[in-house]
Amino acid sequence: MQVVDCFGSPTERGRIHGETLRKEITDALGKWETATIKGLGPRAPRNIDTYCTDFLAGTDLMQRAATLTPDLLKEMEGIADGAGQPLARIAAYNLMDEQWWYDIAPDAPPPGCSLVAIPNKGGHVLAQNMDLPGFMDGSQVILRLGGDDLPQTIILSAAGMIGLTGANNAGVAVGVNTLLMLRHKTNGLPVAFALRHALAARSSDDALARLARIPHASGQHYAVVTRYGVGSVECSGTGCVPLMVKEGRFLHTNHPLISEDVDTSALARLDKAGFNASSHERLEWLKSQVIQLPSEVQRLFDVPDAPICMRPATHRGSGTFASVFYEMREDVTIRMAQGAASDRKWQDVCWTNL
Repeated sequence: MQVVDCFGSPTERGRIHGETLRKEITDALGKWETATIKGLGPRAPRNIDTYCTDFLAGTDLMQRAATLTPDLLKEMEGIADGAGQPLARIAAYNLMDEQWWYDIAPDAPPPGCSLVAIPNKGGHVLAQNMDLPGFMDGSQVILRLGGDDLPQTIILSAAGMIGLTGANNAGVAVGVNTLLMLRHKTNGLPVAFALRHALAARSSDDALARLARIPHASGQHYAVVTRYGVGSVECSGTGCVPLMVKEGRFLHTNHPLISEDVDTSALARLDKAGFNASSHERLEWLKSQVIQLPSEVQRLFDVPDAPICMRPATHRGSGTFASVFYEMREDVTIRMAQGAASDRKWQDVCWTNL
């Protein structure tokens, strides 16, 4: 995966991202447009710009982002400017989790993420698959961010997006699992903004406090991992619920383990699509594995026929976009791998002195 260094003010970081990945962003938006219009079927507007305008006008998601995370909105504006794209397209594209409940497309490819956090000598490990719609394959990118307003941060992302998961050199890593059956909030903070807001923290306590204070637009689980321990919260449109982590070991997929803020209609759709069954199967498979050492955790994500490894041909259009492996010790080590488990290599991502 290409590593793009984005250092400076929020606007400067975004502009570097947009300019460097202009072609990749154009290609990604084209595939997203095709998938979005096709997925809406007879409800589709005449073009993607009408869709974006309606999406943004029909919610207060960007207004909430402007109030709570103005730095990230400036970064998004910089991406649009650098890539030569309308801001509304970039904004709507970054509302990935929110688009899943906004469109309510029962036949849309089900996303999925399988996450493991365990202790190891001198700290803890966080590893996860990021499973996304197959049309996003090829847009994988690693962003290395820095500026006066945040610690240096390494993020797995897609070209044009502000982030999917990451870790910073202050020793904080954040992993995520979408929880589509939890209630959403049309004026909450979108997931991408909540993730980056938490990743700007310099401690686990601060990251978890940031997540607890904000109103959330979408159901999402956030794992916050440092060398000292593992924190976990399930968030929905009505608040966040912390989970108990025993002995620093924690597993999560895509169904709530504690939150009861369930949208019954969404749950029924996910049941019908087999999404919930897949999530339970993946969690049970993870529980069945003997996880002793960090190297063994990494190998779990390299088993091609494991249920945690999605492929578009067998998972209704969704596939493993990438996997991440964060060793949170005195020195933070980051590895990422693109695509499905077979025939791929893990990539070490280092900090920079820029």
